[in-house]
Amino acid sequence: MIKDVFENHRTNGIVIVILIALFISVIYLPKTIWDYEAELRDESRFRMHTITLAEKLHYQLSKAYTTDSEQLLAVVNTVRDSMLAAATDTNYSFYGNQKVALPGKSINVDYSAAYNEYYNELHLKLFKRLLPNHYMSPHSVTHILDSIKTLFDNRSYTGEQTLEIDSVVLSFNVSEKYDILYQNIKTSMFNALTGSYTKYPEFSNPLVDAVMDSMELDSELSGLIDFTGIYDGSVKVDFIIPTNFEKNLEKSKLALKKQFVIDSYDSATYGDTLYNMALSEFMIQNDTLEMMPEFLTLMYADTSEEVIEIPVEIKVEDMYTALAKRQNLLYKMLTGYDEPSSFIAQHVISIAMDSLGSPNVGIDSIHIDIDLTDAVFSINIHNNIPQYFNKVSLDQAYYKTSVNLNDLDWNMAAVEVVEFIADTLKKKSDYFKWQIIEAEADTFYVNVFEEFLRQYDNMNIKLHEKLTGEFSNDHEYAYKLISQAEHLAGVDSLDWSGSQVIEFLPDTILVNVFPTYLAEYDTTFTIPRDTVVQINDSTFTGVWYRQKIGVTQEFSPDTLAFLIAMDNSEYQYDFDGTDSVRAFNVIEKSDSARVEKIFYGMDSFIMIFSEDSVMENLYRISDEYTALDSIQIDSLNSVSVEFVAGEQEKDMFMSKDSFGGWLDTLVSKKYVKKELFAKYHLTPEHMRCSVTDLPYRITVRNDVRLTVESPIRVPIETRRYLFFTQLDSSHGSIVDGEFSWTK
Repeated sequence: MIKDVFENHRTNGIVIVILIALFISVIYLPKTIWDYEAELRDESRFRMHTITLAEKLHYQLSKAYTTDSEQLLAVVNTVRDSMLAAATDTNYSFYGNQKVALPGKSINVDYSAAYNEYYNELHLKLFKRLLPNHYMSPHSVTHILDSIKTLFDNRSYTGEQTLEIDSVVLSFNVSEKYDILYQNIKTSMFNALTGSYTKYPEFSNPLVDAVMDSMELDSELSGLIDFTGIYDGSVKVDFIIPTNFEKNLEKSKLALKKQFVIDSYDSATYGDTLYNMALSEFMIQNDTLEMMPEFLTLMYADTSEEVIEIPVEIKVEDMYTALAKRQNLLYKMLTGYDEPSSFIAQHVISIAMDSLGSPNVGIDSIHIDIDLTDAVFSINIHNNIPQYFNKVSLDQAYYKTSVNLNDLDWNMAAVEVVEFIADTLKKKSDYFKWQIIEAEADTFYVNVFEEFLRQYDNMNIKLHEKLTGEFSNDHEYAYKLISQAEHLAGVDSLDWSGSQVIEFLPDTILVNVFPTYLAEYDTTFTIPRDTVVQINDSTFTGVWYRQKIGVTQEFSPDTLAFLIAMDNSEYQYDFDGTDSVRAFNVIEKSDSARVEKIFYGMDSFIMIFSEDSVMENLYRISDEYTALDSIQIDSLNSVSVEFVAGEQEKDMFMSKDSFGGWLDTLVSKKYVKKELFAKYHLTPEHMRCSVTDLPYRITVRNDVRLTVESPIRVPIETRRYLFFTQLDSSHGSIVDGEFSWTK
């Protein structure tokens, strides 16, 4: 008999509790990990921002940024502490030019054979990224490449070879595909000269050779030059007819309509019909007569079947330009490139138009042979074509032959060239692309790439770690240490290997302390925080004083049609009994009463009444201020319409002579958002990453471009709660004040 384990309710309860706990942890634990990741990321970005702010203070004091976080802390905080001390001592001032002491350092290093090998290895790796080659003049480069091509075509000429040119013995390595490398030069030049492309040497080479030979014969050659008679047969041209070619063929004609001049009356009367007729007639004449007509005569039948002759003028020069643009557009649709010659474009477009019915449209590439014996190529000669030819020669073929590099002392050349370029780039921000460098080992062509300094800094950071056993993100400090080690190792009188100590003597930095530095420090290192607070908000309802109005109450209410007598001897105001009314304001009224000025016959009245229209008071406006025996003249203070003011504006309104008075005050509770600031001090922990505890990388380029970036280069995975993983990736960077995480 098999026992049922689920008969035990206690076991069932334990299993259920465990499953519930697992279910809760699967939901809750990942969230705690994500929250912690976000907390670390935000803290890290806050610290990078703090470093940027501190750098700005350092720049204000010393007119320079620094990559040394220890110096940054020392300068910014020392000036602050000195100013605080000076504030309590009347005999001590810390304004103007001051010196801030920087501590010295004793660095233990291990200058071993392994380090020296690593030093050469990293320099060599960076050197090879520069594509170094033995320097030769552009003319000599062309000469050697042509010579190798001749030898390559005549016999088996691959691998390591030597050649003597101008009494100089050159060694190089000839690739098995040297003919392709050499042809790439001609193909690239063909593309640069024509804007077009071909994979056939018999097409590209004669034109390139003709242009380069012409420029060599005449160095001043420039402008649009026609080249003819450079081909003695036909060449291949590839193209493919796109599926939408026929549709775009018609669409491309629309621009030609703009070149027709038709009488404005006819144009407005017959619309697009005339332009379509003109275009059709023009295309027939232009294709059949092979000449551009200057005028057309259209025969148009109107609704009465009467035939009308309509003259059309053609803008000849503009039409030539429009036709050329259309031809180039169609050729580009077929080949993907600009037309190299109108002669070729016409042939290709004609073939394409004849092949529109083919089932292979949009699928197969088409090859056609075109006889170029009579072709004309119009090439725009620029002064920079020879320079471009030299660059293409270097890129495509020369540097791949490794001229005079076979017997090179690569380590010595690598160190010398790499250090020279780094030193030059620190002073000259535009020292990029192909450069000529004279080194002890040789004179080199090198291609300085945009990221060279970044790679150089990375190299020094790696060498510093190898030399000291400790990581540093300060590439400038690493460079100084490595340079000092190389200097000491090169002194003949010293046995400088193994464990050694490099001393950096104490130094001072000159700063110019400005009087508001303390306030600047306090406002710089603050954390803004939005908070909501409750306040009493008072609003006041008031009026402006206008004037006094003479009034009297000498009248008989029963004679006024806008008054209705009530049983209690009071009167009710009847608007319909007036001639007209308008709103009016007087001070002498209760809070709930309303006031209107009533026009009735030749008189006008001031009526004060309640919300149920019961009259509270009534005055007749009198123009007479003279006291008469039968009439008692009184006065009313008239005021503006009501306005509302806040607590802050109250006193300002009351101080004005024209202020009438406050009618009402309302006190209410309201919530407002305020920004509070919490101050903090610059500390060493701000210089280190919240995840790795490694220092942030600070980079300064040309004394102005400041970058602060996270030391995390690849995501860091940390095991959490046995089953889960915390993943911390790079927290970004701040470049010249711009946060990478906001882009």
